[in-house]
Amino acid sequence: MLHVLSWSAEGGLEEGSTPADVEAHAGSPDRIVWVDFSGPTPEERDLLRTAFGFHPLALEDSESPRQHPKIEDFNEYVFVLTHGIHPDSTPHDFRTRQVSLFVGRTVLVTVHHEPSRTIDQVLGLVRRNPRVMGEGPDALLHQVLDVQVDQYLLVLDGFGTTLDDIEDRIFETPTREVLSEVLEFKRALMRFRRIAGHERDILARLVRGEFPTIDAKCVYGLRDVLDHLVRIADLSETYRELSSSALAAHLSLVSQRTNEAMRVLTVISSLFIPLTFIVGVYGMNFDHMPELHWRYGYALTWIAMLGVVGGMWWFFRRRGLYGKGED
Repeated sequence: MLHVLSWSAEGGLEEGSTPADVEAHAGSPDRIVWVDFSGPTPEERDLLRTAFGFHPLALEDSESPRQHPKIEDFNEYVFVLTHGIHPDSTPHDFRTRQVSLFVGRTVLVTVHHEPSRTIDQVLGLVRRNPRVMGEGPDALLHQVLDVQVDQYLLVLDGFGTTLDDIEDRIFETPTREVLSEVLEFKRALMRFRRIAGHERDILARLVRGEFPTIDAKCVYGLRDVLDHLVRIADLSETYRELSSSALAAHLSLVSQRTNEAMRVLTVISSLFIPLTFIVGVYGMNFDHMPELHWRYGYALTWIAMLGVVGGMWWFFRRRGLYGKGED
């Protein structure tokens, strides 16, 4: 799908959706032009080469669906590759959608292979207030990055809520399912931190004024976006540490429960050891055993076994090996 928006102070906002509209406005020095390619066809990709003359390496990056966020200067324009939040993204499955932007002095070209909520929001903003385009393509770049960072903040809030829920479940029922959720959460958070870190690097270079096509007055707005990204990076680092602590707590609780079960089994085994010895002795079928034909031998054996068990039980409790011991 192709959207062509063109603005001038005299003519206002004009819209089109055909390659002819692109060719008509691509070289207009007196108009601000925004061309959006959503899922471009092979013919539309050729239009990127013929109408705008973008560098083949930049076009290759824009056509590849799996690229890290980056920014490159090509003198006449700046190529920016960013990631917006996928609508199906969750704290357990963080996903993004790639958006490529070619930012010139009078033209902005955006390329994305899937529908982009970020682009849709900025398009809606321009239609409601066409004078936004009058501030230049770099101002539109600022709007795109600002919307993306706002989406990052919403996702990060979801990370915090999910982490609180995981911590509660760890202390209630530290099961394998909870462990799996912790590991999935850490993996999603790691991807989020990596994407946010690359985005922060892009904003840092824009704020430093490295690119002549980015007007100095736009830097102030970009600084605000960068401040938000820094806060996001700091908060995501905090969540990373908390998730590591949650994982350690889960493993510690599981280990503690295992130790308690082993302690109970050890005590039970220890109680049966003397009983096994007594039964084994009196199970020997010798003819001349002193107590073998004694009338009270059976009862005395039971009394001895119960006495041994009771004594050992008292000893274990006194030493704190089972139950409540002495203070």
